[in-house]
Amino acid sequence: MKGKGLLEREAGKLPPKVRTLVAQVGDEEIKTITLFRHPISVSKFLKFIGALKGTPYDDLMHLGMVINGKYIFDKQEVIKFYRSSVPSGSETLAVPVNKKITISELIEKTKKRMGDNDFTRYSSSDQNCQDLMLNVLAANGLSSSQATQFIKQDLEKVFKNLPPYAKKIADFVTGASRVVERVSEGEGKKRKKKVKKN
Repeated sequence: MKGKGLLEREAGKLPPKVRTLVAQVGDEEIKTITLFRHPISVSKFLKFIGALKGTPYDDLMHLGMVINGKYIFDKQEVIKFYRSSVPSGSETLAVPVNKKITISELIEKTKKRMGDNDFTRYSSSDQNCQDLMLNVLAANGLSSSQATQFIKQDLEKVFKNLPPYAKKIADFVTGASRVVERVSEGEGKKRKKKVKKN
């Protein structure tokens, strides 16, 4: 699936900053994974306009993982991978890593399991941060009932109780952020084609 010019990146393709960091540290073996969760900004936005009245908006959480205590891997408007530790105020859960796996392998196995479109596409009700985390663990043989319970939120119940416009607003907010990211970040430096000499 090709991207839509300046507005949408090609399905399965990571942002240039993510690709650059993966190229730098992708061969690093994963020793520790820490799941984290904290209230999402979209829930605060919807709460402000009253869209979440009568729904458990305080339980809507953003989820991600910290790899080796220094890299965050998560899904926001796009897939993110950057140098950082556990965000302050987060609940955490350590995931046992009982096998040899590199950062690049973890990402590639997740992408293969999900498919290009679902891997990079974002939707507030599906293909969100919790879906990515569940797939990361499943694709790499790191799943456990404890981790699933930590990650899983009953989003179907939440969105069922929301007014019809709430999901559209949430998707519009993240969609607009995705467009801004695509336009501002671009695709990175293009490789120059070698010209064959006769």
